[in-house]
Amino acid sequence: MTDEAEGGRRRRFHTETFEKIDADRRKAILSVALAEFADKGFNGTSVNGLARKAGVSIGSLYSYFPSKEDLFLTVADQGHELLERALADIDVGSGFFESFGSMLRKARDYAKSNPELNLVYLDATTQGLRHLAERLSGSLEAITASLYRRAIAAAVERGELRRGIDPGAAAFCLDNLIMLFQFSFASAYYRDRLRIFLGLAEGEEPDEEALIGAILDFARRALAA
Repeated sequence: MTDEAEGGRRRRFHTETFEKIDADRRKAILSVALAEFADKGFNGTSVNGLARKAGVSIGSLYSYFPSKEDLFLTVADQGHELLERALADIDVGSGFFESFGSMLRKARDYAKSNPELNLVYLDATTQGLRHLAERLSGSLEAITASLYRRAIAAAVERGELRRGIDPGAAAFCLDNLIMLFQFSFASAYYRDRLRIFLGLAEGEEPDEEALIGAILDFARRALAA
């Protein structure tokens, strides 16, 4: 059976049998699954083809993951752990906008380092896969939502942000800024979308630090005391 914890805690979508096999074999299976789901999407990925490329039998694969959904969610959940690591060293007690700038840079670096995981996550959050998004709900989002709310509360207390700000609404807006910025470095669609809004020619790359500065200025004008 797979474990799915409540309240945003880590979930486990694979079986105990998967945890008992050789670490290199586990890594190889997840690597093939990530590449297949990122390239073909959930609906376009064949479990038979995936098992063949991973060098395991269909029976073995289903002993590790009860369903194709569980394999997909195991792959998507890798992003959870990586994001936790990326955000772990952000000091929410330091300057709020310094922290927000760090989040923007970490989101960009995460997207560049893990483009396939970003594509899998994008696929999981589409309307057609809403049943999967519901099972993922409270994982990735819980990490950033908690971080934002703590950072906002601390900054209001320091007098850095305006009193009366709704922490949840502010966190939601800031997360949308970061999320779209992150996707711009992982998805061709969002990359082209960024160029259109910035008025860049096709193939022209944005000045990343200038863009981060502009986003920070926008947030500062909206929230600063």
